[in-house]
Amino acid sequence: MSKFTIRRKIRQKIKTHTFLNTIFKYTFYAIMRFLFATYRLHITYDPHLIQPLQKQPGIYYFWHQQIIAGMLFFFKSKSSGYCVVSPSNDGKFAGFACKKLGFNVLYGSSHKSSIKLLRQCLSVLNKNQQLCLVGDGSRGPAFTLQKGISYLATKSNLPLIFVDAKPQWAYTLKKSWDKFQIPLPFSKISIHVHKHTKLQQK
Repeated sequence: MSKFTIRRKIRQKIKTHTFLNTIFKYTFYAIMRFLFATYRLHITYDPHLIQPLQKQPGIYYFWHQQIIAGMLFFFKSKSSGYCVVSPSNDGKFAGFACKKLGFNVLYGSSHKSSIKLLRQCLSVLNKNQQLCLVGDGSRGPAFTLQKGISYLATKSNLPLIFVDAKPQWAYTLKKSWDKFQIPLPFSKISIHVHKHTKLQQK
């Protein structure tokens, strides 16, 4: 039996076993909080943005590669807005951590029931004026803004706000579709937040 098969069976066991699933979720959250406590943020803002950021309406997004750095920014900004998370098993782990960090979570996918998700997002934007999304989704292509996000901006008449996150030191998962990065403990993370009218590319 290959190492890949063993790892896959272990992951499946964790996902389907209630007790193991709960233990893994809390462990994942504890690791996130530990990492967040060690990171150092350097943040710059577009001068046209309203401060504090909680008062700035808009559709915020960052790339899937920088989910950890992006969520750190919103956590440090004391945001309590809505974020869209994949309904997959892996997404539910992330959703649990997001809730524990103080975010409202909206589960949905652009690949399944995309119309329903767009309606939910528009409803949230009409009430709360803020929404956080992963710009290139859960499957990519990497660093390409999904059409649904541009549609939301047009339909809601709210600005797209790009959170450009770059860790000083990070471990890169080279086999992942987006070269996912885990900022190393005590790393400095540079964040630039700005509105845009043109598609942002890496």
